[in-house]
Amino acid sequence: MVNKRTSQGASASDGTDVNMGKLPGYIGYQVRQTQAAVFRDFSSTGSDLGVSPGEFSLLTLVKENPGIHQKTLAQVHGLDKSTLSNAISDLKRRKLVRGVRDRTDRRFHGLWLTDFGQAVLARVTERIEAQERRMDLVLAPDERDLLLDLLRRLTAALS
Repeated sequence: MVNKRTSQGASASDGTDVNMGKLPGYIGYQVRQTQAAVFRDFSSTGSDLGVSPGEFSLLTLVKENPGIHQKTLAQVHGLDKSTLSNAISDLKRRKLVRGVRDRTDRRFHGLWLTDFGQAVLARVTERIEAQERRMDLVLAPDERDLLLDLLRRLTAALS
C-alpha cells in the first residue's frame, strides 16, 4: 500500500521507495488514483449502508428517471448490458429497485426505486455530499467548477 506520494516517487508502507517514472505526469494515471482514493474514502464512511459508488450512480439515475429501461441505463452509465443486468438483478434481490415490463414493448423492463431503495439512497446521498464537502476543502472556490469542466471535456473528447 502506498502512503506517501511525490512527483517522482512514493514510499510503500514498508518504507520501500518506489520510482514512479512518468506515471504521475499522466492524466489517466492521476484520474485513476483519484478515483481509487474517492472509492476508498467512500468505503470507509459508507460501507455500512451496503451500496458501492457504482450502485449509488445507478440508484440515482433510476430515481431521477423513473421507468428508465435497462438498455438506456447501460448506455448512459457506460456499462455493457450483461454487467448492468447483473447489477440490476442484485439491486432487485436487495429490494432497492423493482422492474416492470413495458406496456408498449414487452421486451423492455422499466426500473423504479422501491420505498426501501429511496430511503437507502437518501442516506447514501448524505454521505456522498459530506464526502464532496471534504473534497471541496482542498480546492479553491473556483477550482471545483474548473475541475468538473476539465473532466467533462476529457470524457467528451475520448467518448
